[in-house]
Amino acid sequence: MWRISFPANGASELYYPHSGTYYVGSYQNKISNTTTLCLELGVNSAINRAIGTDSDWDYTQSSGLWYFGTFSTRGTSYFINLDWDKTLNNTSTIYYGYSFNRNAFNMTNGTYYIENYVVDTPPNTLPSLASSYTIAYQGPHIGLTKNFNLSPTIAVESSVAFTPLALVQGHGWWNLRSLDFIHTGTSQMWDAKLGLSYSPKHLNALRFSAGYRYQYLSLYQGIENTSSTITWDKATSINRGYYLTGSYKF
Repeated sequence: MWRISFPANGASELYYPHSGTYYVGSYQNKISNTTTLCLELGVNSAINRAIGTDSDWDYTQSSGLWYFGTFSTRGTSYFINLDWDKTLNNTSTIYYGYSFNRNAFNMTNGTYYIENYVVDTPPNTLPSLASSYTIAYQGPHIGLTKNFNLSPTIAVESSVAFTPLALVQGHGWWNLRSLDFIHTGTSQMWDAKLGLSYSPKHLNALRFSAGYRYQYLSLYQGIENTSSTITWDKATSINRGYYLTGSYKF
């Protein structure tokens, strides 16, 4: 979701539900006994269709909704992590690198339920709606990995990465108003996971893992290029879900 505030005590907020399957691949190359180069790419090429919302307020007139509508939304998403891993001991690794995360949404089949504080009966449809919004977060991060062996074949794996200061940019195209706008601001990013891994006996090069991963990206504050008085207050993207992986050392 994202939200902007206007100088006349108004606000606009859009919400894009998104779900689907990420396909994630990673490659690691050991540079020395304690240093490893890591590359990870995650792609969700078809975000499931969902119903998003568009809400507007003008607090100089009323605290209620000025306009409220819904739209059908789909899109794509991907993220890239490039890291240097430094082994600290048998259970801990510190890593640092760079993250890039991008979500792109389209908006069709619009419907207004409230216009100028009045409930539309029946709702006002917008069949020609064909707008889009794209948002990208990027910046350096630092992280820590901890692994604990529960048995010769089973281990607990965990990691957390944090970007305290990242660049976030949004780009919107509203076709019904021929409005092209850009958001720019600073943000934070978190990426954490916790799971169990299994390596078959006498085949330690092969490993299977299952667990839960949580990515949280959130705007501190930003601006919109259409006016210096408009502030970009919120922009939050959350990816979370269970994962299953397999890996092989060669």
